[in-house]
Amino acid sequence: MDRDRYNRLAILFHWVMAVLIFYTAAAILITDDLPRGAFREFIKTTDNSVGALVILLLALWILWRMISTAPALPSAMIAQQQRLAKLAHLGLNALTAAVPLLGLATHFLRRRGLEFGFFSIASPLVANRTLSRSIKEVHELAAYAPLALVAFHIAAALWHQFIKRDGLMTRMGFSRPLPADQRL
Repeated sequence: MDRDRYNRLAILFHWVMAVLIFYTAAAILITDDLPRGAFREFIKTTDNSVGALVILLLALWILWRMISTAPALPSAMIAQQQRLAKLAHLGLNALTAAVPLLGLATHFLRRRGLEFGFFSIASPLVANRTLSRSIKEVHELAAYAPLALVAFHIAAALWHQFIKRDGLMTRMGFSRPLPADQRL
């Protein structure tokens, strides 16, 4: 493995999860504003299934990270930046698990199963609409936290790429870093 980059599987996990998280965030933000009907139900159903898939992929990502090493952060990054990057990634992983787990709890507490097209999972919980409503509110509010962290993550990556020009984005499959004499 190139020690300056994540391996291909880690890069695939990153980008697939990014797309899925974007979809679930967009679904949460627009669902309540959609008129009742088939399209709204489709968005809600796929949001639930994608949330379950995010949890599965996160578990696989964590297992993969236990057996695979991450490339080192650029040596030019000061210790504070490295700690902040690690803390942001830890927060992203925690929220990536918490938000869909809250959504699944809401769904299951309404005695609804999950549909994946070719198979389904029945609700393992006893129905409790009151608790479901409370958890749904927390789920919807909690969905904003990862959006803020994702925005910070993207801003930091762009800052490293275009201001610092330290090649940090090459870790996730982007082009090679600029030679040292072409960096700012």
